[in-house]
Amino acid sequence: MQTPQPTFKQLTQRTADEIASHRRVLGTTEYALDLREFIASRIPNFRQPDQEALAAFAKVNESVRQRSGETALGTWLPLAGLTRDLTATTASSLVTGTKGSDAAGGLLPASAVLGGGATVLSGLRGTDYSIPTVGADLDIAGGWIDEGESIPAIDPSFGLASLTPKVLAVQVVVSRRLLMNATVDVDALIRRELALRIGHAIDLAAINGDGVKQPLGLLRASDLDVIAAGTNGLAPTYAHVVDAEYRVATRAGADGQRFSWLMSPKLAKRLRTTSRLSGQDGFILEGLDLLGYPVRLSPQVPDNLTKGTADGVCSALLFGDMTEIVVGFWGPAAVDVLVDGVTLAKDAKVRIIARAMVGVTPRRIGSFAAFKDLLAA
Repeated sequence: MQTPQPTFKQLTQRTADEIASHRRVLGTTEYALDLREFIASRIPNFRQPDQEALAAFAKVNESVRQRSGETALGTWLPLAGLTRDLTATTASSLVTGTKGSDAAGGLLPASAVLGGGATVLSGLRGTDYSIPTVGADLDIAGGWIDEGESIPAIDPSFGLASLTPKVLAVQVVVSRRLLMNATVDVDALIRRELALRIGHAIDLAAINGDGVKQPLGLLRASDLDVIAAGTNGLAPTYAHVVDAEYRVATRAGADGQRFSWLMSPKLAKRLRTTSRLSGQDGFILEGLDLLGYPVRLSPQVPDNLTKGTADGVCSALLFGDMTEIVVGFWGPAAVDVLVDGVTLAKDAKVRIIARAMVGVTPRRIGSFAAFKDLLAA
Protein backbone atom coordinates (compact mmCIF):
# COMPACT_ATOMS: atom_id res chain seq x y z
CA MET A 1 0.00 0.00 0.00
CA GLN A 2 1.42 3.37 -1.03
CA THR A 3 2.23 5.78 1.80
CA PRO A 4 0.04 8.91 1.51
CA GLN A 5 1.74 12.20 0.74
CA PRO A 6 2.17 14.66 3.64
CA THR A 7 -0.24 17.58 3.80
CA PHE A 8 0.73 20.95 2.36
CA LYS A 9 1.21 22.36 5.86
CA GLN A 10 3.40 19.44 6.88
CA LEU A 11 5.52 19.83 3.76
CA THR A 12 6.08 23.55 4.25
CA GLN A 13 7.28 22.99 7.81
CA ARG A 14 9.43 20.02 6.78
CA THR A 15 10.99 22.11 4.04
CA ALA A 16 11.73 24.92 6.49
CA ASP A 17 13.35 22.45 8.89
CA GLU A 18 15.35 20.87 6.07
CA ILE A 19 16.71 24.18 4.80
CA ALA A 20 17.66 25.25 8.31
CA SER A 21 19.45 21.92 8.74
CA HIS A 22 21.31 22.41 5.45
CA ARG A 23 22.47 25.83 6.55
CA ARG A 24 23.75 24.51 9.87
CA VAL A 25 25.77 21.78 8.16
CA LEU A 26 27.08 24.24 5.58
CA GLY A 27 28.13 26.52 8.39
CA THR A 28 30.41 23.84 9.81
CA THR A 29 32.10 23.28 6.43
CA GLU A 30 32.18 26.92 5.27
CA TYR A 31 35.77 27.29 4.15
CA ALA A 32 36.54 23.69 3.24
CA LEU A 33 33.64 23.23 0.80
CA ASP A 34 35.57 24.14 -2.36
CA LEU A 35 34.13 23.06 -5.71
CA ARG A 36 37.55 23.30 -7.38
CA GLU A 37 38.79 20.50 -5.14
CA PHE A 38 35.67 18.43 -5.61
CA ILE A 39 35.98 18.71 -9.41
CA ALA A 40 39.67 17.79 -9.25
CA SER A 41 38.81 14.62 -7.36
CA ARG A 42 36.54 13.51 -10.22
CA ILE A 43 39.00 14.03 -13.09
CA PRO A 44 41.24 11.06 -13.88
CA ASN A 45 44.97 11.78 -13.59
CA PHE A 46 44.45 15.47 -12.87
CA ARG A 47 45.99 16.24 -9.49
CA GLN A 48 45.69 15.26 -5.87
CA PRO A 49 42.69 17.11 -4.38
CA ASP A 50 42.56 18.61 -0.92
CA GLN A 51 41.34 15.91 1.45
CA GLU A 52 39.71 18.38 3.83
CA ALA A 53 37.51 19.64 0.98
CA LEU A 54 36.51 16.10 0.01
CA ALA A 55 35.62 15.36 3.62
CA ALA A 56 33.45 18.50 3.72
CA PHE A 57 31.55 17.47 0.58
CA ALA A 58 31.13 13.96 1.94
CA LYS A 59 29.72 15.37 5.18
CA VAL A 60 27.21 17.61 3.39
CA ASN A 61 26.21 14.84 0.98
CA GLU A 62 25.65 12.35 3.78
CA SER A 63 23.64 14.84 5.81
CA VAL A 64 21.30 15.48 2.85
CA ARG A 65 21.07 11.76 2.09
CA GLN A 66 20.16 10.82 5.64
CA ARG A 67 17.53 13.53 5.95
CA SER A 68 15.92 12.95 2.54
CA GLY A 69 16.45 9.22 2.11
CA GLU A 70 17.60 9.91 -1.46
CA THR A 71 21.01 8.92 -2.86
CA ALA A 72 22.64 11.24 -5.40
CA LEU A 73 24.21 10.01 -8.61
CA GLY A 74 27.04 12.43 -7.91
CA THR A 75 26.90 14.41 -4.69
CA TRP A 76 24.17 16.50 -3.08
CA LEU A 77 24.75 20.25 -2.88
CA PRO A 78 21.92 22.09 -1.08
CA LEU A 79 20.48 25.14 -2.79
CA ALA A 80 21.55 27.11 0.27
CA GLY A 81 25.12 26.08 -0.56
CA LEU A 82 24.96 27.74 -3.96
CA THR A 83 24.25 31.22 -2.67
CA ARG A 84 25.09 31.23 1.01
CA ASP A 85 26.62 34.38 2.49
CA LEU A 86 30.36 33.81 2.16
CA THR A 87 31.04 36.59 4.66
CA ALA A 88 29.26 34.69 7.43
CA THR A 89 31.62 33.19 9.97
CA THR A 90 29.33 31.14 12.19
CA ALA A 91 26.79 28.44 11.57
CA SER A 92 24.11 30.39 13.44
CA SER A 93 24.48 33.34 11.06
CA LEU A 94 23.56 31.07 8.16
CA VAL A 95 20.21 30.05 9.61
CA THR A 96 17.49 32.46 8.47
CA GLY A 97 13.86 31.69 9.05
CA THR A 98 12.42 28.61 10.71
CA LYS A 99 8.73 28.90 10.01
CA GLY A 100 6.90 27.68 6.93
CA SER A 101 8.18 28.69 3.53
CA ASP A 102 9.90 31.76 5.00
CA ALA A 103 13.01 29.62 5.44
CA ALA A 104 13.28 29.35 1.67
CA GLY A 105 14.03 33.06 1.36
CA GLY A 106 17.38 33.75 -0.23
CA LEU A 107 17.88 30.27 -1.65
CA LEU A 108 18.27 31.55 -5.21
CA PRO A 109 18.41 35.36 -5.30
CA ALA A 110 18.85 35.22 -9.09
CA SER A 111 15.28 33.92 -9.38
CA ALA A 112 12.68 36.69 -9.54
CA VAL A 113 9.96 34.19 -8.63
CA LEU A 114 11.71 32.78 -5.55
CA GLY A 115 12.92 36.24 -4.61
CA GLY A 116 9.33 37.41 -4.80
CA GLY A 117 8.33 34.88 -2.14
CA ALA A 118 7.30 31.74 -4.03
CA THR A 119 6.52 28.80 -1.76
CA VAL A 120 9.18 26.05 -1.84
CA LEU A 121 8.34 22.44 -1.04
CA SER A 122 10.87 19.61 -0.82
CA GLY A 123 10.71 15.90 -0.11
CA LEU A 124 8.02 15.21 -2.72
CA ARG A 125 7.60 11.65 -3.99
CA GLY A 126 5.55 9.83 -6.62
CA THR A 127 4.34 11.03 -9.99
CA ASP A 128 2.66 14.25 -8.86
CA TYR A 129 1.48 16.16 -5.80
CA SER A 130 -1.98 17.72 -5.48
CA ILE A 131 -2.40 20.96 -3.57
CA PRO A 132 -5.91 21.77 -2.29
CA THR A 133 -7.20 25.23 -3.21
CA VAL A 134 -10.24 27.32 -2.35
CA GLY A 135 -11.99 29.26 -5.12
CA ALA A 136 -12.06 33.03 -5.24
CA ASP A 137 -15.84 33.13 -4.66
CA LEU A 138 -15.51 33.21 -0.87
CA ASP A 139 -18.54 35.16 0.43
CA ILE A 140 -18.53 36.32 4.07
CA ALA A 141 -21.32 38.89 3.79
CA GLY A 142 -23.82 36.28 5.00
CA GLY A 143 -21.85 35.82 8.20
CA TRP A 144 -23.79 38.63 9.87
CA ILE A 145 -27.29 37.62 10.88
CA ASP A 146 -30.09 38.77 13.16
CA GLU A 147 -30.68 37.00 16.46
CA GLY A 148 -32.57 33.77 15.80
CA GLU A 149 -32.03 33.94 12.04
CA SER A 150 -30.86 30.79 10.27
CA ILE A 151 -27.24 30.74 9.22
CA PRO A 152 -27.08 30.81 5.40
CA ALA A 153 -25.43 27.82 3.73
CA ILE A 154 -22.41 28.92 1.72
CA ASP A 155 -20.55 26.26 -0.22
CA PRO A 156 -17.06 27.38 -1.22
CA SER A 157 -15.60 25.83 -4.32
CA PHE A 158 -12.58 23.61 -3.78
CA GLY A 159 -10.06 22.49 -6.34
CA LEU A 160 -6.65 20.94 -6.79
CA ALA A 161 -3.45 22.40 -8.23
CA SER A 162 -1.04 19.70 -9.35
CA LEU A 163 2.74 19.70 -9.19
CA THR A 164 4.28 17.37 -11.77
CA PRO A 165 8.02 16.64 -11.70
CA LYS A 166 10.13 17.74 -14.64
CA VAL A 167 13.86 17.28 -15.11
CA LEU A 168 15.84 20.46 -14.49
CA ALA A 169 19.46 20.10 -15.59
CA VAL A 170 22.05 22.82 -16.13
CA GLN A 171 25.72 22.62 -16.89
CA VAL A 172 28.83 24.77 -16.60
CA VAL A 173 31.88 24.01 -18.74
CA VAL A 174 35.32 25.05 -17.47
CA SER A 175 38.79 24.46 -18.83
CA ARG A 176 41.43 22.45 -17.02
CA ARG A 177 43.66 25.48 -17.26
CA LEU A 178 41.14 27.53 -15.28
CA LEU A 179 40.99 24.82 -12.61
CA MET A 180 44.77 25.02 -12.26
CA ASN A 181 44.81 28.83 -12.00
CA ALA A 182 45.32 29.61 -8.34
CA THR A 183 44.46 33.31 -8.75
CA VAL A 184 40.87 32.63 -9.83
CA ASP A 185 38.14 31.87 -7.27
CA VAL A 186 36.75 28.94 -9.24
CA ASP A 187 34.53 27.83 -6.36
CA ALA A 188 32.64 31.17 -6.27
CA LEU A 189 32.54 31.33 -10.08
CA ILE A 190 30.90 27.94 -10.50
CA ARG A 191 28.49 28.44 -7.60
CA ARG A 192 27.34 31.72 -9.12
CA GLU A 193 26.88 30.25 -12.58
CA LEU A 194 24.90 27.27 -11.29
CA ALA A 195 22.72 29.51 -9.12
CA LEU A 196 22.04 31.89 -12.02
CA ARG A 197 21.13 29.13 -14.45
CA ILE A 198 18.92 27.23 -12.00
CA GLY A 199 17.22 30.44 -10.88
CA HIS A 200 16.53 31.56 -14.44
CA ALA A 201 15.29 28.08 -15.39
CA ILE A 202 12.78 28.14 -12.53
CA ASP A 203 11.65 31.62 -13.59
CA LEU A 204 11.18 30.48 -17.19
CA ALA A 205 9.00 27.58 -16.04
CA ALA A 206 6.93 29.62 -13.59
CA ILE A 207 6.40 32.58 -15.93
CA ASN A 208 6.18 31.15 -19.44
CA GLY A 209 6.82 27.39 -19.29
CA ASP A 210 5.53 25.40 -22.27
CA GLY A 211 3.81 22.68 -20.24
CA VAL A 212 5.65 19.95 -22.16
CA LYS A 213 9.28 19.58 -21.13
CA GLN A 214 8.80 22.48 -18.74
CA PRO A 215 6.04 23.05 -16.18
CA LEU A 216 3.16 25.17 -17.48
CA GLY A 217 3.86 28.85 -16.84
CA LEU A 218 1.46 31.53 -15.63
CA LEU A 219 1.28 33.29 -18.98
CA ARG A 220 0.19 30.10 -20.75
CA ALA A 221 -2.49 29.14 -18.21
CA SER A 222 -5.91 29.16 -19.88
CA ASP A 223 -7.64 30.66 -16.84
CA LEU A 224 -5.19 33.51 -16.19
CA ASP A 225 -6.87 36.93 -16.06
CA VAL A 226 -5.35 38.60 -19.13
CA ILE A 227 -6.08 42.32 -19.52
CA ALA A 228 -6.14 43.68 -23.07
CA ALA A 229 -4.23 46.91 -23.67
CA GLY A 230 -5.17 47.30 -27.34
CA THR A 231 -6.25 45.46 -30.47
CA ASN A 232 -2.74 45.70 -31.88
CA GLY A 233 -0.95 46.16 -28.58
CA LEU A 234 -0.43 49.52 -26.89
CA ALA A 235 2.32 51.46 -25.20
CA PRO A 236 2.10 51.08 -21.39
CA THR A 237 0.35 53.79 -19.39
CA TYR A 238 -0.14 54.52 -15.71
CA ALA A 239 -3.78 53.49 -16.11
CA HIS A 240 -2.64 50.00 -17.17
CA VAL A 241 -0.73 49.30 -13.98
CA VAL A 242 -3.53 50.73 -11.86
CA ASP A 243 -5.98 48.43 -13.66
CA ALA A 244 -3.80 45.37 -12.95
CA GLU A 245 -3.70 46.23 -9.25
CA TYR A 246 -7.47 46.74 -9.18
CA ARG A 247 -8.23 43.43 -10.90
CA VAL A 248 -6.29 41.39 -8.34
CA ALA A 249 -6.90 43.45 -5.20
CA THR A 250 -10.71 43.33 -5.54
CA ARG A 251 -10.84 39.52 -5.47
CA ALA A 252 -11.83 37.68 -2.33
CA GLY A 253 -8.85 36.31 -0.45
CA ALA A 254 -6.41 38.84 -1.92
CA ASP A 255 -3.54 39.78 0.40
CA GLY A 256 -2.14 43.12 -0.71
CA GLN A 257 0.83 42.81 1.63
CA ARG A 258 2.27 40.07 -0.59
CA PHE A 259 1.71 41.55 -4.04
CA SER A 260 4.58 42.22 -6.44
CA TRP A 261 5.28 42.80 -10.13
CA LEU A 262 7.16 40.70 -12.66
CA MET A 263 8.44 42.39 -15.80
CA SER A 264 11.29 42.23 -18.28
CA PRO A 265 14.20 44.70 -18.19
CA LYS A 266 12.97 46.02 -21.56
CA LEU A 267 9.52 46.89 -20.22
CA ALA A 268 11.05 48.37 -17.06
CA LYS A 269 13.17 50.66 -19.25
CA ARG A 270 10.03 51.85 -21.05
CA LEU A 271 8.18 52.47 -17.78
CA ARG A 272 11.13 54.43 -16.41
CA THR A 273 10.97 56.80 -19.37
CA THR A 274 7.18 57.12 -19.67
CA SER A 275 5.44 59.97 -17.83
CA ARG A 276 2.98 58.88 -15.17
CA LEU A 277 0.30 61.40 -16.13
CA SER A 278 0.14 63.90 -18.96
CA GLY A 279 1.45 67.31 -17.99
CA GLN A 280 2.84 66.10 -14.63
CA ASP A 281 6.35 65.29 -13.46
CA GLY A 282 7.36 61.73 -12.63
CA PHE A 283 7.63 58.45 -14.49
CA ILE A 284 5.51 55.30 -14.15
CA LEU A 285 8.40 53.36 -12.62
CA GLU A 286 10.81 55.09 -10.27
CA GLY A 287 13.03 53.19 -7.88
CA LEU A 288 12.39 49.52 -7.12
CA ASP A 289 8.64 49.58 -6.55
CA LEU A 290 5.48 50.38 -8.47
CA LEU A 291 2.29 51.55 -6.71
CA GLY A 292 4.06 50.61 -3.49
CA TYR A 293 4.66 46.97 -4.50
CA PRO A 294 8.11 45.45 -5.19
CA VAL A 295 9.23 45.08 -8.80
CA ARG A 296 11.07 41.91 -9.83
CA LEU A 297 12.94 42.01 -13.12
CA SER A 298 13.44 38.83 -15.11
CA PRO A 299 14.61 38.28 -18.68
CA GLN A 300 12.26 35.28 -18.67
CA VAL A 301 9.23 37.59 -18.91
CA PRO A 302 8.72 37.58 -22.70
CA ASP A 303 9.08 40.58 -25.01
CA ASN A 304 8.25 38.67 -28.20
CA LEU A 305 4.50 38.14 -27.93
CA THR A 306 2.00 38.93 -30.70
CA LYS A 307 -1.25 40.91 -30.58
CA GLY A 308 -3.02 41.71 -33.84
CA THR A 309 -0.56 43.38 -36.21
CA ALA A 310 2.05 43.79 -33.45
CA ASP A 311 3.93 40.65 -34.45
CA GLY A 312 6.52 39.40 -31.96
CA VAL A 313 7.07 42.79 -30.28
CA CYS A 314 4.67 42.74 -27.31
CA SER A 315 5.85 42.53 -23.70
CA ALA A 316 4.12 40.87 -20.76
CA LEU A 317 3.51 42.34 -17.31
CA LEU A 318 2.49 40.14 -14.37
CA PHE A 319 1.02 41.28 -11.06
CA GLY A 320 -0.08 39.24 -8.07
CA ASP A 321 0.81 37.28 -4.97
CA MET A 322 4.05 35.43 -5.68
CA THR A 323 3.63 33.25 -2.58
CA GLU A 324 0.86 31.52 -4.53
CA ILE A 325 3.49 30.09 -6.90
CA VAL A 326 4.65 26.72 -5.58
CA VAL A 327 8.06 25.31 -6.52
CA GLY A 328 8.34 21.65 -5.53
CA PHE A 329 11.46 19.49 -5.38
CA TRP A 330 11.21 15.72 -5.70
CA GLY A 331 13.79 14.79 -3.09
CA PRO A 332 15.74 17.38 -1.10
CA ALA A 333 16.00 21.12 -1.73
CA ALA A 334 19.31 20.43 -3.39
CA VAL A 335 20.92 19.67 -6.72
CA ASP A 336 22.71 16.48 -7.68
CA VAL A 337 26.14 17.62 -8.88
CA LEU A 338 28.04 15.40 -11.31
CA VAL A 339 31.45 16.08 -12.82
CA ASP A 340 32.19 14.79 -16.33
CA GLY A 341 35.89 14.96 -17.07
CA VAL A 342 35.75 12.55 -20.01
CA THR A 343 33.32 13.82 -22.69
CA LEU A 344 35.27 17.03 -23.41
CA ALA A 345 38.68 15.71 -22.41
CA LYS A 346 40.06 16.14 -25.94
CA ASP A 347 39.35 19.88 -25.60
CA ALA A 348 40.87 20.00 -22.10
CA LYS A 349 37.47 20.94 -20.66
CA VAL A 350 35.28 19.63 -17.84
CA ARG A 351 31.48 19.64 -17.54
CA ILE A 352 29.81 20.31 -14.19
CA ILE A 353 26.17 19.21 -14.29
CA ALA A 354 23.54 20.06 -11.68
CA ARG A 355 20.30 18.12 -11.84
CA ALA A 356 17.00 18.08 -9.92
CA MET A 357 13.38 16.99 -10.34
CA VAL A 358 11.22 20.10 -10.03
CA GLY A 359 7.56 20.98 -10.42
CA VAL A 360 6.09 24.50 -10.58
CA THR A 361 2.44 25.55 -10.41
CA PRO A 362 0.28 28.47 -9.23
CA ARG A 363 -1.81 27.44 -6.25
CA ARG A 364 -4.52 30.00 -7.09
CA ILE A 365 -4.43 31.42 -10.59
CA GLY A 366 -6.94 34.05 -9.45
CA SER A 367 -4.14 35.66 -7.44
CA PHE A 368 -2.66 37.02 -10.68
CA ALA A 369 -3.46 39.29 -13.59
CA ALA A 370 -1.35 40.07 -16.63
CA PHE A 371 -0.94 42.12 -19.75
CA LYS A 372 0.48 40.32 -22.78
CA ASP A 373 0.32 43.15 -25.33
CA LEU A 374 2.35 46.10 -24.03
CA LEU A 375 4.65 47.76 -26.57
CA ALA A 376 7.96 48.40 -24.82
CA ALA A 377 10.01 49.47 -27.83
